[in-house]
Amino acid sequence: MNALRTILFSFAVTVTAACQASHVRGGELWYEYVGAVPGGLLYEIQIDLYFDPSSPSENPNILLYVDGNVDTLSASGIIFNTGLCAQATKTYNTTHIFSGPGTYVIAAEVFGRRQGITNVQGNSEVPIGLTTTLTVDVGGPNSSPRFNAPVNDVTYNWSTLMHDPLVIDPDGDSLSFELVTPLGLGLLPIPGYLLPDVATGPGDFTWIDPATGVFLWDQPNMMGYFQIAILCTERRLINGTWTVIGQVTRDMPLCVGQLPTGISDTASTETLILTPLGSYGLFTITSATRFAEVHVLDATGRLVVLQGTTPNGMLDLSGLTSGTYVVTLRSASGSASSRVALIR
Repeated sequence: MNALRTILFSFAVTVTAACQASHVRGGELWYEYVGAVPGGLLYEIQIDLYFDPSSPSENPNILLYVDGNVDTLSASGIIFNTGLCAQATKTYNTTHIFSGPGTYVIAAEVFGRRQGITNVQGNSEVPIGLTTTLTVDVGGPNSSPRFNAPVNDVTYNWSTLMHDPLVIDPDGDSLSFELVTPLGLGLLPIPGYLLPDVATGPGDFTWIDPATGVFLWDQPNMMGYFQIAILCTERRLINGTWTVIGQVTRDMPLCVGQLPTGISDTASTETLILTPLGSYGLFTITSATRFAEVHVLDATGRLVVLQGTTPNGMLDLSGLTSGTYVVTLRSASGSASSRVALIR
């Protein structure tokens, strides 16, 4: 059981027939170690589904696939989150005994994705695929990281739309984050999926802080519903090596109900190239035209560096901590931006 267990799905016939209405907005799947029991190790498994609050009574049951078994789960509770984009969170719980060491895939597929998502083709015909991986008996018991912030907890920091998932790992493992393509039919990446900034007009861009999971969308220029997926990977130091021991994904709706105001910025027509100089945080700037100043935003959208032109075109970010930053050149003709990751 040391090899990865691959689960093959034929959902076309086995998915719940009750899940046909278009109202599911997203979800996540997580697990928690309970303890040793006769026959192996006991884990609690939970699925959180996000719903349109006008139809929380639908999706009475969903199917969970784990360790070669199929469980039918009923909802155990529901929470309503108010705000600009209200939603309901419904929970589904079960337990499972893993008999021995190995890496396991736990998965569910839920039909009824809401309609009108700008960056997902097919919308309601595309199910929501949820997976998580669990490695048993590697460096001790393990519980998955938890996304603690509601998915509709989205705020603006100046012109940047921000979602902080507030991820906490109960075991203190090292966490890293990345934006991935949400899963659809057969737990495969959704064909034709686009990140929000690619699905809208030019001038905006999205990124995620790899250390915190904070999602940023600078200067969104279209209101509506979008979908993103945040993958959290947890690693543990085992015998001197950082080892991946689990992954969880938040497939979440992104509701843009208002656009940033008071931002005056001309459309970008420039090309921006940042070339590392071999030392931490040092770059040379190449742009199509002469620029007047450089703005650098951190992962919360705060301005952390404001620099004028320099004779050699060098940009010094060595005073910043590791993370993802956005560098914007501004001139009379417009602006140009590029993301850069600093890793010590």
